[in-house]
Amino acid sequence: MLIHYNLQEYNYISSKRIAYFYSLKPQPHQFTIVVRNVPISSGSTFSESVGNFFRENYPSTYLSHCVVRRTNKIQELIADADKLYRKLVHLKSTKHTQQRFGRTGFLGLFGRRVDLLDHHEKKLENVEVNLRREQSLIAGKEVPAAFVSFKSRFGAAIALHIRQGLDPTQWVTEPAPEPRDVHWPFFSSSFLKRWISNLVVFVACFVLTVLFLIPVVVVQGLTHLDQLETWFPFLSGILNITVVSQVITGYFPSLILKLFLSFVPPIMITLSTIQGYIALSQIQKSACAKVLLFTIWNIFFANVLSGSALYQVNVFLEPKEIPAVLASAVPGQASFFIAYIVTSGWTSTSSELFQMSTLIFSFIKRTFCGESGDKFEVPSIPYHSEIPRILFFGLLGITYFFLAPLILPFLLVYYCLGYIIYRNQLLNVYSSKYETGGKFWPIVHNSTVFSLVLMHIIAIGIFGLKKLPLASSLIVPLPVGTFLFHSYCRKRFLPIFQDYSAESLIKKDRQDENEPTMADFCDKLVTAYEDPALMPIQHSENSDSLNSPLLHAA
Repeated sequence: MLIHYNLQEYNYISSKRIAYFYSLKPQPHQFTIVVRNVPISSGSTFSESVGNFFRENYPSTYLSHCVVRRTNKIQELIADADKLYRKLVHLKSTKHTQQRFGRTGFLGLFGRRVDLLDHHEKKLENVEVNLRREQSLIAGKEVPAAFVSFKSRFGAAIALHIRQGLDPTQWVTEPAPEPRDVHWPFFSSSFLKRWISNLVVFVACFVLTVLFLIPVVVVQGLTHLDQLETWFPFLSGILNITVVSQVITGYFPSLILKLFLSFVPPIMITLSTIQGYIALSQIQKSACAKVLLFTIWNIFFANVLSGSALYQVNVFLEPKEIPAVLASAVPGQASFFIAYIVTSGWTSTSSELFQMSTLIFSFIKRTFCGESGDKFEVPSIPYHSEIPRILFFGLLGITYFFLAPLILPFLLVYYCLGYIIYRNQLLNVYSSKYETGGKFWPIVHNSTVFSLVLMHIIAIGIFGLKKLPLASSLIVPLPVGTFLFHSYCRKRFLPIFQDYSAESLIKKDRQDENEPTMADFCDKLVTAYEDPALMPIQHSENSDSLNSPLLHAA
């Protein structure tokens, strides 16, 4: 039944993705590809190389290109200018002249005492001078990457999926993200640098996984009073108190695990960022997969096996023993995971309404950094932390529904709360930084299939422990059928989430031929992928020093 529902859902999401594509107006990323590792000949620039190559090889479909420039320093100067501007606005809006005077050191506690208004105005003037100096030098800071735009979606798709040069490490193409979705810093990274970065990230994830076993072992020690008394014999008197023992064994373990796990999503975002992705959506999708794998291994398997098989590595070398080990270890952790659902699920979902971390961070910035609270950046939904949590609770429900049915009401409350609260957050609080187009759904499908297979393996082990070989034999076809179903879905639906078909692209292009706005769209497409650091910024203030724009035009 669950497989049939998953098939219907995959089909529904796929059809919605195609319908979403047909309903869109022409978007710049549909007509554009990214070209990296552009070779350069002597006496020419990267821009000339890109233009000559695509004019020669795609004369009927090529439209324009925009070469990426190294603007890291300009972006830092823009951030400094914005920060100074907000401080000036805050100082000019205050009614207390005493607040205009302060120290220039760390958090306003150290350094000499000055008039902060004059001090920040002078600093802003210096930043503007440095910006104009960097602006004059930016033309020669091209990197071997460019956004290449075409006259049709089909023309862009042809260039995307055909190897451009004899050397496969040159003229590397990939789909262009939305202009607002572009992550600029890593366009300058070479093929070798990105390969090394991926290797470093893999090692870092492995080290983080191993280090996380330390709090897992501590948490499992708290769930067993006898083990805790062995570690700390002087606490035996306190541990015999009923209330204390119930709090320590029931609430503290899941709370400690949640605190440690809260550091994982930011770390995974950082690791995904240094892999060389060019889009924020790609970074979040990669981090989402990392956090999900990390959660399943460290929260489920490490907690389940820590008391029985964590130190018996030979278990993993004997696949026949895995079902029996899981069948004996998983049921004993039901009470722990119920407490974890309450601690990590109910409280985290409810805290979404209050946004306490955002409120506290904003208060600290206004109090200690002297920044105005007028400018507020609307947050976007953290897919990389929320999707793994939802899928992990789904795994718990699938694996425990026949072992400990008491977990189901707690999961039902969590999903009902999540539906109500996140629906409100998505409609009224969060602002989308990019359109996903359903690209996260394959992660949901893969997690569901894994949960089903894991449930089948545990069921085989349970019947084996109960000396019911016939029942175990009858369950064996279920994981085989689940894998066949997964293979079918990968061939039937997954390509829809990777690329659009030629039929869809050509149909959409023909619809746009009669659109009178296409000529204007093509004119805007030429400049759609200019680096925001090269755009003019105007700070409107009465002071003459703030009237001049921060000029970033190329």
